[in-house]
Amino acid sequence: MPTNSPPPTTAATAGPPRLLPAGRNGDLSESALVSLARDGDETAFEELVRRHQHHQFALALRMVSQYQDAEDVIQDAFLHAWRSLPAFRGEASFGTWLTRIVLNQCQSHSRRPRLASLPSEEPISPAPDIEQVALVRREHELVQQALLELPYDQRAALVLHVFAGHPYREVARVMSITENTAKVRVHRARKALTDRLREWHE
Repeated sequence: MPTNSPPPTTAATAGPPRLLPAGRNGDLSESALVSLARDGDETAFEELVRRHQHHQFALALRMVSQYQDAEDVIQDAFLHAWRSLPAFRGEASFGTWLTRIVLNQCQSHSRRPRLASLPSEEPISPAPDIEQVALVRREHELVQQALLELPYDQRAALVLHVFAGHPYREVARVMSITENTAKVRVHRARKALTDRLREWHE
């Protein structure tokens, strides 16, 4: 079982930007991969990591802001997932279960907040308008800072719904709340975020 063997080296240590190549388990269903991984199949777990790492990394990056912190969150989350697989009963999908773990790791990191801008993934033209680039990046920083100032439950709901694109039903499932509560948290987060940004621009 996973608890009696070391975690898969690739799954536990590889940062999300280094996408794991599809292995021999690439054509298996997620439920089949989970079953194999629960029996200690490391390559099956690595395939689960490959399928989920970019989505989970993007979520973590929105939650904790710093790129290195997001990498640490994801590595810790996958390690925790590997060790906790025997307790996974399949009451929710593996992706939902994993997202809960990632959010829990984000909450732990959020107790040591450090503000920083997100790295830009968009290519910059050879002769950019420096002033415009600076304004865009500053706006990006303000949004991220405002996100970090939100109460954790509101930030998590907003990130899951707005940035990760999950419907309210899935947000509720991930956070173990009702769908109506998820809607309320997202609404409050949107308002708080908008009000905060308006204050900074006045």
